[in-house]
Amino acid sequence: MQQSVMNSKNSIDTSNKGLGNSDEFAHSGWCVAKQQVSLPCACIYQTRLDNNIAWMAKFAQQSKVEFSPHGKTTMAPGIFKKQLNAGAYAITIATVQQAVVAARAGAKRIIMANQLVGKANMQQLSYLLKQYQIDFYCLVDDVSNVTALGEFFCEQGLQVKLLIELGVPGGRCGLVDAQKLQQLTAHIKQFSSLQLAGIEIYEGVLSTQSEVTAFLADAVAKCKALIAQQAFATEQVIITAGGSAWYDLVCDAFAPQNLLDNMTPVIRPGCYVAHDQGIYEQAQQSVLARNPLACNIGSDLQSCLEIWAYVQSLPEPGRAIIGMGKRDVAFDAGLPIPNLYVDQSGTVRPAGADWKVEQIMDQHAMLTYTGTEQLKVGDIIAFATSHPCLTFDKWRYINVIDDDYNVIEIFDTYF
Repeated sequence: MQQSVMNSKNSIDTSNKGLGNSDEFAHSGWCVAKQQVSLPCACIYQTRLDNNIAWMAKFAQQSKVEFSPHGKTTMAPGIFKKQLNAGAYAITIATVQQAVVAARAGAKRIIMANQLVGKANMQQLSYLLKQYQIDFYCLVDDVSNVTALGEFFCEQGLQVKLLIELGVPGGRCGLVDAQKLQQLTAHIKQFSSLQLAGIEIYEGVLSTQSEVTAFLADAVAKCKALIAQQAFATEQVIITAGGSAWYDLVCDAFAPQNLLDNMTPVIRPGCYVAHDQGIYEQAQQSVLARNPLACNIGSDLQSCLEIWAYVQSLPEPGRAIIGMGKRDVAFDAGLPIPNLYVDQSGTVRPAGADWKVEQIMDQHAMLTYTGTEQLKVGDIIAFATSHPCLTFDKWRYINVIDDDYNVIEIFDTYF
């Protein structure tokens, strides 16, 4: 039996890892359910992935906003390309290293939803800007950072677009003082290498709908005021927000009647692309409860990422040890959820309703189940996850599978 090497971050390494370097493994016909792929492995269902990408693209289009999916969720160029082909305005990233991956995947516009700090990072960005014809945006909230950016990129003969980040007291990054906002906009104008291009916020630090709505309204008002003051250096002014929990409220706040004609609204959800059966499923149910458009798209987001692993030991009745652990799957926002059970004949059926992961270690998970189940060492269980970001970044390769569990493509990841 030929086995795939595309099972984990510990798989075959390639010294010059370019985009698509796993093409030789694609369309292999291996079936995960028939033990033709080494386990544990990460799998993503193609039909569900395509559904999620199309769903968010349609939601953004009907909400009359642009969408710039956050690439840090997957760091998979194969997924970036699908999102761009679905009409993504840009790819959002958090670091310059991630920007390189997005540019190589074909993104012509990149939003770094983070501050660009440090000479080495600025140097790497300068290489990127010289090599690729991209529009690049990064965040600022500090005068000294503006000075460092302005002086560095002036020496490089380059120009960088900036988005001022607004924050909330006790939040993450961003200005919370109106006077400092005026000082910052005035300081940016001192550097020909910098263009103020818009306003950014991250509402995910807030916990209630009323707080989010007020924060968004304040951002819109401040952006309009800065436009009136001719603070921006670009013809179109970006206003952007929207993680994976409150993106519908962002769309409401950024509706055309609330903005000026030269304001471009952009949402930045990331986890929607894989969705989950944990915190983002709960968040999506809240979206559906408060947003009629989300209910009328014609489908819904679907959890499409699973970790497949063997039953490794059965030390006592009602307790199974699974060959999967913290090195393989997210555990920060809920433990893995048993989805499917595959016996050694390859028969696939739903996991037991009472099966539950009670504890997880580096390479082992402790599963409890009723004593009547006839689990055997060597059986397979497929687990759904909560918070997909922390599962993706544990894998060098993701098996893309069809609805019959056949591997039809391989996605490289670049964390």
